[in-house]
Amino acid sequence: MAGGTDVKMNIHEHGTWVEGRTRVQCNSCGKRMTNFYRLKLHLAYVGKDVTYCPRVSLTTRMAFYTMLMELRSRKSGASKNVNAAKPSPGRPRKRVSPENENAAVEADKQSQRCLARFLYEHGVDFSALDSTSFQELMTTVTGGKLALKIPDSRDLNGWMLQEALKEVQDRVKEIKDSWEITGCSILLDAWIDQKGRDLVSFVADCPAGAVYLKSSDVSGIKTDVTALKSLVNGIVEEAGVHNVIQIVACSTSGWVGELGKLLAGHDMKVFWSVSISHCIELMLVEIGKMHSFGDILNKVNIIQESIHNNPSLLKIFRAHSHGVDVTALASEFEFVTPYLTVENMFRAKMAGMFASSYWKEEEANIVAVLSLVSDSSFWESVERVVRCTSALVHGLLRLSTANNMHVGYVYDILNSIKLSTALNFKNEKQIYQPIWDVVDDVWKHHLYNPLHGAGYFLNPTAYYSGNFHLSQEVYTGLTFSMVHMVKEARLQVTIAAQIGMYRLGKSCFNEASQADQISGIFPVDWWTQNGGQHAELKSFAVKILSQTCEGAWKYKLKRGLAEKLLLTEGMSHCEKKHVEEMAFVHYNLHLQSHSK
Repeated sequence: MAGGTDVKMNIHEHGTWVEGRTRVQCNSCGKRMTNFYRLKLHLAYVGKDVTYCPRVSLTTRMAFYTMLMELRSRKSGASKNVNAAKPSPGRPRKRVSPENENAAVEADKQSQRCLARFLYEHGVDFSALDSTSFQELMTTVTGGKLALKIPDSRDLNGWMLQEALKEVQDRVKEIKDSWEITGCSILLDAWIDQKGRDLVSFVADCPAGAVYLKSSDVSGIKTDVTALKSLVNGIVEEAGVHNVIQIVACSTSGWVGELGKLLAGHDMKVFWSVSISHCIELMLVEIGKMHSFGDILNKVNIIQESIHNNPSLLKIFRAHSHGVDVTALASEFEFVTPYLTVENMFRAKMAGMFASSYWKEEEANIVAVLSLVSDSSFWESVERVVRCTSALVHGLLRLSTANNMHVGYVYDILNSIKLSTALNFKNEKQIYQPIWDVVDDVWKHHLYNPLHGAGYFLNPTAYYSGNFHLSQEVYTGLTFSMVHMVKEARLQVTIAAQIGMYRLGKSCFNEASQADQISGIFPVDWWTQNGGQHAELKSFAVKILSQTCEGAWKYKLKRGLAEKLLLTEGMSHCEKKHVEEMAFVHYNLHLQSHSK
């Protein structure tokens, strides 16, 4: 920032040459374009034929916008100084051409649209625009040179909202059109607000992106499973019965759990499951109860706090633990944080931290934890916690970090969790069997639906790996999924015959089944590339493998606007419509940004 007013931006700090210096890649979102000038347009939200960056900060966006507007002003011969002296008598005033004037007006409107989109997406109260700090921000990012008109609440609630609504509706239509090929999963996000109301939002998820459908107050029907089933059926019918493959719930308790008990028995037109992260959380809770982990977790937390309050100890702890960044993961899976903390602490102990001379020098400052770190029985308990839980925790993290939270990976990840747990106890069955029983119980009652068996079978990475096991459950899942999703008997026979070719690796699957052809490729992409000769099986496989095994939590929807939306008492029809439009725009912009 020069002189405290001008924001100087170097475009080369925001993009990188790629593809042999023939293309430029945006550092913020990864979009590739022809040159750095196009990158400026991309970041500044300028130009009708430009894809705008969804992740650029407002400061950067406005700085490049100002830069481009100044460049256009110089090219058109317009004065740099808005307060330039009047022309001398006898000489005509230099006029800006209508084209340049229109361009400046359009650019100003585009900047307002960008600001409005930001406010809608993040649910910012429009009164923030009147704050002194916001006005100072705008003056700073424009260097005081661009008199950008800040939209008022009338514009934001009026034509700007309608423009954003149209844009969002177009995007939602594109996603819905893709359901014919991939199908979709309906995700339930249920919660109890501060007024004690039972609320739920419905999101449709597919590879093309997620779509916010609606929110409902179920307080009056939460004990009436017939009414709840009718509500969910209505959502399915709105999305299209032929499009919706499954429902993924966020919980096993309350009205969601009761509805799940009814629908898990396939008493509906779609499959039902509970998000895999919640199921693993349930497993950890039950295993913790079995081994009384609560006391150990609390003691480890005491040691952790002592270390974090001592900078020198924290430094040596990090050097010894070489563990996972617990802080970074807390926002993703808060419930695994205590177990990762225990694991890091045990790793530091095994590396000799608590026996080091450095630790002993610090003992005077941490007397409260000395009895713990010197107690061998305590460390035995810590080790037992790690052996019992590490396979579950890291199984979930593998799913998340590899973006593999789809039904085609569930069988593999659960099997690997059980195998790793057995190995942690050196195959002592009497120790690991109770843990397996917990995993199997949650799997049977909450997580499993036939799509998981079908997805495991149709995932080429699993099927052609050499470790594939065609159990009765897998075969039943495949068969039930086909009968459920493919209504025509003739088509079922065709798909069954094509499955035989897939099983034997014949026809187009011969070369495609080789290790180098399945490594590192998503199952849906594999089928898209290799299933052309068997279109019916390909379509069936793509629809199954496109379904998520995770719930709505991953999108981190803000619930405030939904709560306002469901407080309709005393509102006029127009007011209700306005709040509904605002919620539709807000949630779908949020989901669109998350997908990118």
